[in-house]
Amino acid sequence: MKDPAESVSQVVETLKKNPWGLSIREIAGSSGMNRMSVAKYLEVLMAKGIVEVRLFGSAKVYYLSRQIPVTTFIEYTTRHYCIMDSNLTVVQLNGWVPETVGMVYEDMINRPILEVLKGRVVNLDECRIAMEKALTGETSMVIVENRFKGKHMFFEIFHMPVQFPDGSCGVMAVCQDISEKKLLEIALRKEAERLLDLINNLPDIVFSVNPEGVLTYISHKVTEYGFVPGDLIGRRFNGMIVPEDRNAAMSQILSVRKSGTSRGIRFRAAVRDGRTIRFEADCMARRDASGTCTEINGTLRDVAAQVRPVPEPEKP
Repeated sequence: MKDPAESVSQVVETLKKNPWGLSIREIAGSSGMNRMSVAKYLEVLMAKGIVEVRLFGSAKVYYLSRQIPVTTFIEYTTRHYCIMDSNLTVVQLNGWVPETVGMVYEDMINRPILEVLKGRVVNLDECRIAMEKALTGETSMVIVENRFKGKHMFFEIFHMPVQFPDGSCGVMAVCQDISEKKLLEIALRKEAERLLDLINNLPDIVFSVNPEGVLTYISHKVTEYGFVPGDLIGRRFNGMIVPEDRNAAMSQILSVRKSGTSRGIRFRAAVRDGRTIRFEADCMARRDASGTCTEINGTLRDVAAQVRPVPEPEKP
């Protein structure tokens, strides 16, 4: 009895010699096999993506596919691929996956994926939910945090529904390592938090206005004068200034668009408790690559708070 692998190879060789395709009858005649055997081997080759079929009227013509078989693609792509059945048991994966999670291929194949990843993936429940959704036909994406053997990694994983040749459902997880990007985001967020904490603890109020004088940012320090930062954002800066000082103060602040800097701009502000505070502002223009002013940044200090009474000289 001929070896099935040899018979499959014979079918492939027959099709190689006939790139325009052959029917089952023609393949059987060229290879010396019966039609039922040829049909069975063609089903296997079609499932692997090696052979395709076209209809010419009522006749089926089989030919070698010019597409890359999915197994070849999965094996050589730099992305991580893992295919699971309806029980979420691993049935196929490429070499990147076990290498990343610190296991060997044999320890992952034919094992429940949730069991494999337990203790390695921080947000495993999110993965489980995404896999269960894929089994119902829904595609979803999860950012997975992986902590294993001192390594802190992040992966963007797409969970997609697949159907096996026997008609059963499964899940394909396509992973991309985004650790460098994610760790940079975390570092930048921590730096932003540190700078914000620094700004909020400065003795001066920090603010930003756009070139038209509308507030785009003001630090938490302004709450000491009864203002709520969120109420001020999006409003013109001169709303804080008493009417008598508005024109002169805003003229000096907006002159920074051309001059670049301006210091010692003094004005009075009416605060919520009815007091009038004397502020002094230092401003600096922020420009884009073309030299156009895009924002004016500045600080406000309470001038009265800086005044200290001069001690009287001691009597002899």
